[in-house]
Order: sequence, then C-alpha cells, then structure tokens
Amino acid sequence: MTNVINLNNHIKDKYDKQLITKIKLCRIRDEIEEKLNNYSIIENNELAVSLSSGRYSAMKLTKLIGKEETIQFFQDCIDTASKT
Repeated sequence: MTNVINLNNHIKDKYDKQLITKIKLCRIRDEIEEKLNNYSIIENNELAVSLSSGRYSAMKLTKLIGKEETIQFFQDCIDTASKT
C-alpha cells in the first residue's frame, strides 16, 4: 500500500500541527497498513479486515473531524486507489 494520501489536509486546527508532523503520520500509517496486511494474510480474509478497519476508521473520524471531512478523506482515498 504505497499510495500517498495527504493526511495533513484532514487534520483539524484543534490539534497541535507541530505535534502531529508529516513524519509521524506517515510512520503510523505505514505501521498500521503493515499490521492490517499481515492480519489479512493470517486470517486469509482481506475483505473482513478491510471492512473492520474501514468501519473503525469511519466511526472514529466522524467523531474527531466531522462527517463532511470524513467523507472527503475517504473520497481522497478512493480517488488515489483508482489511479493505480
């Protein structure tokens, strides 16, 4: 999963942008994607892992940044995935 989504575009001003740096976001993203990929292999079920992580993501993001920003984030992800 080497597609690049600019996570900085989806951070609300209430967060300290110096604390949540691009490097930290990329590191966390890469680590979580690796863990999800490994779990998909172990469980032999990419769909279940994808649906579960997407559900968690959608619910948490909606609470953290609101519905519209969450929809835009997922649209950006879909657009990026469509380009590959």
